[in-house]
Amino acid sequence: MKRLIACFAVLSMAALLFFPAAGDASGRWLTLTADVAEDYLVLPDDEFTGDVTVTFLGDCTLGGEKKSRNSSLGFFRRVEDNGLDFPLREMTRLTLHDDLTVANLEGVLTDRTLERVEKEYNFSGPTAYTEILTSAGVECVTIANNHSHDYGEPGYADTKAALESAGVCWFGTDAPAVWQSDDGLQIGFIGVSTSLSGNRYDRYRRQVEALKQYGCSAIITVMHAGTEYSYTAPDTYQAQIAARAAECGSCLIVGHHPHVVQGYDIMDGVPVVYSLGNCSFGGTTHAKDSDALALQAVLSFREGVLTGMALHFYPISITSDSRYNNYQPCFLSGSDAKRVLDKMKKSTGQDPGPWNEETGAVVTVEMNNPDQ
Repeated sequence: MKRLIACFAVLSMAALLFFPAAGDASGRWLTLTADVAEDYLVLPDDEFTGDVTVTFLGDCTLGGEKKSRNSSLGFFRRVEDNGLDFPLREMTRLTLHDDLTVANLEGVLTDRTLERVEKEYNFSGPTAYTEILTSAGVECVTIANNHSHDYGEPGYADTKAALESAGVCWFGTDAPAVWQSDDGLQIGFIGVSTSLSGNRYDRYRRQVEALKQYGCSAIITVMHAGTEYSYTAPDTYQAQIAARAAECGSCLIVGHHPHVVQGYDIMDGVPVVYSLGNCSFGGTTHAKDSDALALQAVLSFREGVLTGMALHFYPISITSDSRYNNYQPCFLSGSDAKRVLDKMKKSTGQDPGPWNEETGAVVTVEMNNPDQ
């Protein structure tokens, strides 16, 4: 592991943004909001040996379309009636007992009346909805997705400002993030939306190099890509992102966007989870498919080097009410859990293994001499 101890160059654009960890998690987060200069000093520190547990949640739309604000079945009314802790209350079984939690925030958080971008769906919610995240121990979100700009750059800026004010870290296509443990271990996170073609790939490679220079012992890529409501993975862009991310040194790739469960694969020793599906999804009152996944990745380090990981797949339903989507995901068990795991296996041919109520379905991966 490496620890940043001095910097001889000034960041060219904006300062680093630091966020204390929320909930019971330790360490702190920072968003790298500018290109990192190359010439600074880092001190190798290879003392950390142990595990780090990271929870990943799929698409979280905290709000919905403006026309649904007064709907009796809409997200807004559900939260008004049950409190801000309602949507992710059940997920705290994982999120309050890990080291860090990362969710996909798919939508805009703003208190302003903004002009929407012309598209089929535009999702937004008030900035107070950041408490939905903090109450559930979600310390960081990716905003690298196709709904973060539903209200243009003003909405995107409002979302980032709301998250920062609440102490929730973010990363997007424009900035990666770093988690620093109390022991000095650093893990980097990069968000990818749609593809890694052309300039997007060039920017991604620069972000990877920045995280490596910052001394990250592991780099995780979170991709928002794939074909909506397709149970077969990967499609062309998912395969492209996974291949290029693995080649650049990502140790884990976690995806969402298809709104349904897709399986996993191991690409040159790098695990790729193609789609977790939705989580607390305020975009619809009646989902086409309520099956989804929560993922916990346990990363094992020896003297600062990532040696392996265990992927714990937890089948969930995006609603705890079978009649309609009530926006409160809950854990599945028995034949329901098996149904979700079967969808994973059918998607990629990789069997996630038997389900256990406490540990989920567990896939163990040994790393191939990672160069982080």
